[in-house]
Amino acid sequence: MRPALRLRTPNPHLGAYFGITASAFISLSILLALLEQVGWREATLGPALIVLPVIFYLAVAARTRTMETEDYFASGRRVPSVYNGFMLAATTIGGIGYFAYTGTAFFLGVDAFAIGIGLTFGMLLFTVLFSPYLRKAGAFTVPSFLGFRFGSKILRVASAAALIIPVVFLLAAEIKIAGLVASMFVPIPYSIAVLFVAAIVCGVVILGGMRALTWTGGAQFIVGAIAFAVPLVIVSVLVTVLPAPQLTYGSTLNALETSEINAGFKPGPAEGLAEALPGNTAEAVPKPFLEAFGALSPPAFVMLFLCVAMGAACLPSLLMRTGSSLTVSGQRWAGAWAVLFVAVFAISVPPLAVFAKALMFQDLAQLRPDLLPEWMTALIDKQLMFARDMNASGGLQANEVLLSRDGILLAFPIAAKLPIVCTVIVAAGGIAMAFAAAGSHLYSLGASVSEDIYRLFDREAAALFDLDVPRLPRHTAVWAVSGIFALGTAIYLAIGDIDLMRAALSAFALLAATFFPVLLLSIWWRRYTELGALASLSVGGIIMLVELLVRGFFSSIDLSTGTMAISVLATLLAIGAGVGVSLWDREPSPATTAYFDGLRDPEGEALYDAARHRAAAAAAAAAH
Repeated sequence: MRPALRLRTPNPHLGAYFGITASAFISLSILLALLEQVGWREATLGPALIVLPVIFYLAVAARTRTMETEDYFASGRRVPSVYNGFMLAATTIGGIGYFAYTGTAFFLGVDAFAIGIGLTFGMLLFTVLFSPYLRKAGAFTVPSFLGFRFGSKILRVASAAALIIPVVFLLAAEIKIAGLVASMFVPIPYSIAVLFVAAIVCGVVILGGMRALTWTGGAQFIVGAIAFAVPLVIVSVLVTVLPAPQLTYGSTLNALETSEINAGFKPGPAEGLAEALPGNTAEAVPKPFLEAFGALSPPAFVMLFLCVAMGAACLPSLLMRTGSSLTVSGQRWAGAWAVLFVAVFAISVPPLAVFAKALMFQDLAQLRPDLLPEWMTALIDKQLMFARDMNASGGLQANEVLLSRDGILLAFPIAAKLPIVCTVIVAAGGIAMAFAAAGSHLYSLGASVSEDIYRLFDREAAALFDLDVPRLPRHTAVWAVSGIFALGTAIYLAIGDIDLMRAALSAFALLAATFFPVLLLSIWWRRYTELGALASLSVGGIIMLVELLVRGFFSSIDLSTGTMAISVLATLLAIGAGVGVSLWDREPSPATTAYFDGLRDPEGEALYDAARHRAAAAAAAAAH
């Protein structure tokens, strides 16, 4: 008999709460815009629009604090689809997509679309291949799912260890960009800003786990979406008269092409990813926007797309959110909403890059280096741009203007001569998206390491040595691990550095080679065995670790087309290893086969919840 599904009722006022959030942020922005007109300057506007939303996020986290296991680890399994889609999209885009991808599209033009298309297709793969089945499994972490799927503690520990490096890369990148942008508008040093960011993110995780992340992340997604749209729509109206930049920016491409020719842009030879990808330091824009494969060669474009798509599809920080949906069907709809939101972002980046490039490079050759316009001086003061007449021609050429990749989005409203408050709005939105993604990554690390490594070893040690020692409560273990990762990441960023885009792409390459094959075969092949899963995880992980070590893992993250190609090759080899070892191994046990069959049934209770209820019923019966 199929177990009945427990009724979980979502809060009926969620729509009103998020509507109030959007209205409050818009109202605050309008108020500060009015105050700017009466004399307020950036020194006052910046802290107000950066700090007040952060205080609001902390208030939401405090209001949603919980110690209930199901609430802390799965948000009570009652998050409506659209709001779960908010958080899925915010985690996928994050501050990396908000700032680094936008800047990469400005530099590489259409060649950068491999990243945007890859993120969108990755969310589609996530929705179709993985998320409904993980929701039916109901495990709190991805390693726990793999452990339950095969009844294997070894696989559970190995997969938890395998996700640490890529998720730490993403966590460090998100904390860095939030701290960097905050230090530009709030009078605190960057090293202190990253410590504050890490503390705030860790505080949200500690207060309410998945529940607090869900509702603060929903608010942060709304703030980020509004902040991204404000300057883009305003400039679209000014340039094309219509507030639909995704549909109208094509009319500006001819003018952009003319500006690029006058500024001295020349088609260049296609290169590998290492040479083409802009870095942390200010650089000259290398190519015209519409020149296809002018920076990336066709093989590099395809490899980049595949790595981003497969890495995003199996990102643990996304997969862990599947358990918070009401039902399997609800999780499918949540994925569909996330695909829509990520796709809208992906098609909004090109018009922003086109408008920004047209504004910055129009009439560039006529500018005198000693009489730069006010907007260019403002960008130079913020260290977002450097301009120098290196050939003493009396004018400026494209190769004499250096721009910061991660500052393009902030430079956009300044170049458009919009009020200062528009730039601060963009900063607040980017920080909000970085907070949302960083919280998901930190929680993913804390929950996986505590649940799938610490708790397993703790039980084994107690049984082996016959010890009766108090163990850390489940929530406390997550707090401790999250605090360690947050503090360690902040200290590293305060004394070291990391490149946002290279860190993210390296993380996606690692995830594609390790988790994509294991999850694909675990969910879609009944004959897959524990040894096959260990073979897949080991082959993909070892190949990528060797690749990173050879390229100087301990000194820098050196990314190239070869890294992407090796990741795709490692994915294929890992799938082949899993299939070969599983066919060589003995047939899966009846319990393993029954678990697999249970994943295919979209109705009824989550498998994890049903097992807990059976155990509780058996314990109650034994007590009587």
